[in-house]
Amino acid sequence: MRRARIQQLPLAEATPDHPKAKEFAKISEILDRNSSIYDLVLQDLGWAGNETGARGMTGEQVLRAAIIKQMEGFSYRELAFHLMDSRVYSWFCRIGVGRAFKKSALQRGIKSISADTWEQLNRVLLGYAENDGIEQGRKIRVDCTVVESNIHAPMIQSCWLIASAYWPEC
Repeated sequence: MRRARIQQLPLAEATPDHPKAKEFAKISEILDRNSSIYDLVLQDLGWAGNETGARGMTGEQVLRAAIIKQMEGFSYRELAFHLMDSRVYSWFCRIGVGRAFKKSALQRGIKSISADTWEQLNRVLLGYAENDGIEQGRKIRVDCTVVESNIHAPMIQSCWLIASAYWPEC
């Protein structure tokens, strides 16, 4: 018999059976196998061993949020919304139920990761991929898809056409 409403929601929902959820689960597994990279990010966040004040985002949460931002092409405002709204994204970033980060906190954390740290992260992950026979890292693949767009005449040419109409000697 169909009920009018559910009296109590389950405490823990299962991870959705969706290709995107499976992709993030695999990425999460790879990150967890290389957990030393979280310490690299933590150094850039400026954690000086203080036990006082707000806890803020962990190095792991910042790195995982940066991965989602890059993969999905989100702005910081969109990232904050999706981390709060999506159970897959909040699970991936290890945020937990009912907790969210503001866009300014996300931006401050992600932008604090230095270029040197990104390079070290890439080396660690490339070493992992090479050891597991996934990738050797000798080639880089770049997508250069052509997209149709309206291209207007350059401003200088438009100005020249207008000027020549008034001053034929141009």
